[in-house]
Amino acid sequence: MDNLLNWIQHDSWMTRISSFFLMAMLAFIPAVPIPLVAGIIAATYSIPVALFISLGGTVFGSICMFFLCRYAFQRIALKQVQKWKRLDGFFQLLERNGFLAVLIGRLIPIIPSAAINAIAGVTKVRFSSFLFATTIGKVPTMMVFTLAGAQVGKNQLLTAMMIGLYVLVLFLLGMKIRNKWVIE
Repeated sequence: MDNLLNWIQHDSWMTRISSFFLMAMLAFIPAVPIPLVAGIIAATYSIPVALFISLGGTVFGSICMFFLCRYAFQRIALKQVQKWKRLDGFFQLLERNGFLAVLIGRLIPIIPSAAINAIAGVTKVRFSSFLFATTIGKVPTMMVFTLAGAQVGKNQLLTAMMIGLYVLVLFLLGMKIRNKWVIE
């Protein structure tokens, strides 16, 4: 991560564009700490620029993966998605209300972002529902970690408290609704 921070600190249009596409690529990889990278980006750029890079990049990457799974690699993606038997309840929710399922998955990230992208791509979720739910659902996470990243050098206690409170709220909400759509 130090190399990433050192590279990003050379603020130019090239590093901003590269950071945007880095965030987009991370949308394809399950279990990657996207918020941590958003925080590193925020430690370098102004809050509006960092938020645009992080939010815009992850939404763009999610859209790309959605379309790849839907049109280019649907057979392969469907085969992979069907292996996740624990997510049968989530599949059912997606079929009934794609917007709500994607929004819950984004707000309470107990399912990796890449999995949501792939699952939505191979189901009947409308693109507009996916796009709006993804954008709305990613705003709180990207906002918290962008603000935390911007504060990290100034007030580490405030940063730790912001992240801790956010994680606690996510954990409590996730535990409350988890049994409704993820089968143990």
